[in-house]
Amino acid sequence: MNFRNISPDELKAADEFQQKILNPKNEKRYRPFSYIKRQYGICPELFVGVYKNNKIIGIAFGYVKKSNVLLGELAIDQKFRKMGIGSKLLVFFENRAARIGKEKIVTGALEEAEAFYLRKGYKPILFLQIKYSQLPQNYTSISEFKIIKETNYVDAKRLFFEVKEPSKQLKVRLINLFHAYDGIYLFEKKLS
Repeated sequence: MNFRNISPDELKAADEFQQKILNPKNEKRYRPFSYIKRQYGICPELFVGVYKNNKIIGIAFGYVKKSNVLLGELAIDQKFRKMGIGSKLLVFFENRAARIGKEKIVTGALEEAEAFYLRKGYKPILFLQIKYSQLPQNYTSISEFKIIKETNYVDAKRLFFEVKEPSKQLKVRLINLFHAYDGIYLFEKKLS
């Protein structure tokens, strides 16, 4: 197996590979290829793949976000899962992020991947998006969970909560309590 940067000529095929795995129903993309291509131009070191016999079997795409790196996509071919390849690819990616001087990696995860990131030393954070018209006036004091960050966007307040572990019940409870229209667990890891 060969872990290396994805070349510009391979980027389209790598994107199609990750879409087949992460978006099998071919729903509207969160990050269109034009965005991925633009980000690749900014920092190609964060677009890595694992190859077997020159065939791509896994990818990780990363995006520079100020002092952090967003691990946007991590996908391993189904035939090669549970073999430690995803773990090795993640370490390879983390080393690339550290080499360019970033402080931490942040990623979202499908529910079935949450345990993977916890095993790799990532800390969970519950991220909620709440339309301003739905935001409770006392939002800073209605929960025992600490708000570690909040951001304001045109359409919504975004709150980040410190949690010990991801829990579906907790996510639903806080979504309801805060009248959020979206909630997801993010995972972050400080780089040394």
